[in-house]
Amino acid sequence: MGPLFRNAGLPAYHEAMLFVRMKPQPRQPSFEATFEAARASFGSGLQALSFYERAGLVKRVTPVSRESPHYASRMLVRPSRDGSAKPELLGVPENEGDGWSAPALNLNAAIDLRTPGGAASLVELVSDVDLRQLQLALAGDPTVASVARVPLRYLVAKSPRKPARRASKAAQPGARGRIATEPPPAHTMWNLRKVRWDEARNLSGFDDASRIKVAVLDTGIDADHPDLKDQIGGYVYEHPDLPAASSAQDLVGHGTHVAGTIAATINNDLGINGISRAQIHAWKIFDDRPDLLTYPDGTAEFAYFVDPVMYLRALLDCADAGIDVVNLSIGGGGAPDPTESAAFEALLANGTTVVAAMGNERRDGSPISYPAAIPGVIAVGATNLQDRITSFSNRGNHITITAPGDAIWSTLPTYPGQMRWKAERGPDGRWTQGKPDIRETDYDAWPGTSMASPHVAAAAALYIANGGARDPAAIRGALASSADKVPAMSGQDFTPDFGYGRLNLEQLIGSIGTRDFGQ
Repeated sequence: MGPLFRNAGLPAYHEAMLFVRMKPQPRQPSFEATFEAARASFGSGLQALSFYERAGLVKRVTPVSRESPHYASRMLVRPSRDGSAKPELLGVPENEGDGWSAPALNLNAAIDLRTPGGAASLVELVSDVDLRQLQLALAGDPTVASVARVPLRYLVAKSPRKPARRASKAAQPGARGRIATEPPPAHTMWNLRKVRWDEARNLSGFDDASRIKVAVLDTGIDADHPDLKDQIGGYVYEHPDLPAASSAQDLVGHGTHVAGTIAATINNDLGINGISRAQIHAWKIFDDRPDLLTYPDGTAEFAYFVDPVMYLRALLDCADAGIDVVNLSIGGGGAPDPTESAAFEALLANGTTVVAAMGNERRDGSPISYPAAIPGVIAVGATNLQDRITSFSNRGNHITITAPGDAIWSTLPTYPGQMRWKAERGPDGRWTQGKPDIRETDYDAWPGTSMASPHVAAAAALYIANGGARDPAAIRGALASSADKVPAMSGQDFTPDFGYGRLNLEQLIGSIGTRDFGQ
C-alpha cells in the first residue's frame, strides 16, 4: 500500500515570504521609460522595503509574471523568452545605498497586465523576524493593492507507515514493459465498478471526453508512461527564472498517479483503465528540492511542497489555455491570499470547473484545508469498498461529494523516485538529508482524498463531453443530484462526511438534459 499524505500540525504559511500586489501604473512609451519611472519615487511601503534591502534582509523579489524583471543577489534581471538564452542583466547597484527590490515591484506593476487583481510578486526575506513590520508598512503604501503572508500548500507530509513491500516481480533497472507491483485486471478495479463506470460507458451515444481538457496541477507527470503518453495534451514544468530547479521528472509520483485515474488509456491490455479519455494538461507546481519540515515531537524530514509562484502561474495558464476541469490534490491550512483567491475567481468565471481533495486529517479533527474550502470549488472526500467514509477523509460542510479513495490502483513513473527523505542530525546538531523513502514504479495502489478527487474531475469531463453545461455551478449541481445516497448516510440528503453522496457515473451521464442542474 502506498503513502497517505497528511499535513495536520504543519505550518500554515511560508516563513519570511509575502505576496505583494501592486496597483496598476501608467503605461510608458518604452521599456526604458518604464524602467526610469520605476526608480523615480517610492511610497512609504516601498521605502521600507528599500530600507530592509540596505540592511541585507531582502533575499529575492519574484514576479508571478514570467516576463517581468526580478530582483536577486542585488541585481535586477529580466528573464529571456528563450529558455536556452541567458537572462538580461538590467542594472547593478553603484553602491550599498542603491537597490532593486522596490523598482522590481514597480516594474512588475507596469508590465504585468495578466494577473487578476493586479501585478503580484513574491517578496522573500532572510528571516521571519521582521516580516510583520514590513507587511504593515507595505499595507499602508498607496501604490500597494494588497500584501499578505503566503499560504503553504502541501502534498507530502509526515505519514507514519510501514515501507511498501516490494513485489516478487520487481522490475530490473532499465527493463521495459515490466512493473514493480501488479495491478488487478482492469475490468475488476473496485473503484470503477463502484461508480458504475461500465454502465455509464454503455449508455447510448456515450462520449469518452477525448476533446475535454483536464489540468493536473501536481508533482509532474511521466510523459512517456505507456499507459499515459497518448493522453497527454501538454506539460509545463520549466521556470528558468526561479531559484530552484524543476526537471520534467515526477520524482514523487503523485501527479502521475492522479493523471492515471483520470485518463490512463482504456482497454489497451496494459495496467489500468482511466475513467475517461480526456486530454491531460499537466503543470508541475513542485520543484525538485526537498525542504526541511520539523515536528512538535522533535523529529523532522525533508519533503516536497508546492512552490507558490509555480502554482499561481499554473492557475493563470489554465485560464489562458481554456482548460475545462482542474484537479488539485493538494491542501493546506492557510487561508488563500488575495492573489490566489483572484486566480480561482478568474478560473470559475471562465467556466472552468475546479475539483480539490478534502484532506486526510480526519484523526486530527478534520482541519479546514484549502483550496477545497475555497468558494466555488468542488471538494471531494474518500470512501472505501464498503461505501463508508475512510478513516482519514476530512469532514466539513464545504464538502460536495465523495468518491473511492482507498487502495486506488493507478500509474506511477517508470523510473525510480522518492516521496520524501529522512532527516538526520549532523555532527553540528543541524538536520541533514538522510535516506529516501522510495516509491514503487509503473503502478501502485495508494489511499487518500488525493486519489478520490481525480475520479470527480474525470466525471466532470464526461459530463461536459456528453452534453452537460460547461459551467462550474451546473456541474456541481449535477454531481450532487446524481450521487448515490449510501447506507452510511442514514437516509440524509447531505452529511459533512459524504456531502451529497458517493459518485455515480451512470446516473450523472444518464440524467443530462432531464434536469436543470444550474439552479
